[in-house]
Amino acid sequence: MRGILLINIGTPASCSKEAVRKFVGDMLSDPLVTGQPEWVSSFLAKKIIAPVSSGKSFNKYSQIWRKEDPEISPMIYFMQKLAQSLEAKKNIPVEVAMRYGEPEIEQALKDLEKKCPLLHEVVVFPLYPHYAQSTTQTTIDEIGRVFYKRPHSYRLQLVEPYFDHPAFINALAKHAEPYLKDIDKLVFSYHSLPVDQVEAGWKKGREFDYVYQLKETNRLFCEKLNIQLQYTLLLYASQRGNNWLKPFLDKDISDLPRLGWKKVAVIAPGFPVDNLETLYDIDIEARELFMKAGGEKFVFVPSLNNSDEWIEAIWKITVGV
Repeated sequence: MRGILLINIGTPASCSKEAVRKFVGDMLSDPLVTGQPEWVSSFLAKKIIAPVSSGKSFNKYSQIWRKEDPEISPMIYFMQKLAQSLEAKKNIPVEVAMRYGEPEIEQALKDLEKKCPLLHEVVVFPLYPHYAQSTTQTTIDEIGRVFYKRPHSYRLQLVEPYFDHPAFINALAKHAEPYLKDIDKLVFSYHSLPVDQVEAGWKKGREFDYVYQLKETNRLFCEKLNIQLQYTLLLYASQRGNNWLKPFLDKDISDLPRLGWKKVAVIAPGFPVDNLETLYDIDIEARELFMKAGGEKFVFVPSLNNSDEWIEAIWKITVGV
């Protein structure tokens, strides 16, 4: 029997400065995230970046943390809802895991084994449709490290980036269409990356080319909904330096009303479940910047989360039917 492991990059264990500091420190200690040698990454992350930035990050998390579920982050909440829906509707065991933090990959695999002792295959489904070394590659490496620590009676199947998979595009379009009424501009928001990492992927080919992949998602999405690309805009969020992919969401969104685009919708196809980058960077910060600059209408398109169309898409991508 198959099982599915939904995996994401990670989230703080709780809404506290200590938990946020630990999460930021752990994530930015990874050389695949920073592009620096491991010892440099660890030193900078835990001794400088995390202590300095944890207060600001905590303030952001405190604004999006669900009061109804104080024990879990929004990302964990949405992933658990997705796992429960997928498990119930497709009669297949599903667990969730994080690359950094909890639930840990090793524990999630053990939980799948308990649910189904007769597992013959676990399909690992990363919740990032586009390749990046700071998400896809580090997840692949960590899963391999964990899996080969001990013998298993089942094999792993890793789902490759599905940025252009018809099921993903169809789910995205069907989910987003009701939000795209009476707007001047559709803004695609993606996580920014260091330019040198992007160039390294581009040199290896399209299967590693982050910018090509996200632009292809945008093209196929617009084609599906008969939206002309001239009425769309691509912005990048969550940058940690000037030498990252531009233009930046938090810098350029406020220019749109001056250019005549006073009604916008913002969608983040790179995030299938809502998290800090969607709930704060877009729905709070970008909204405030846009409206203060003279905007009239700002529509936030939620992530796919546990929508029926996304459950069907995951099933088609993983099982191939």
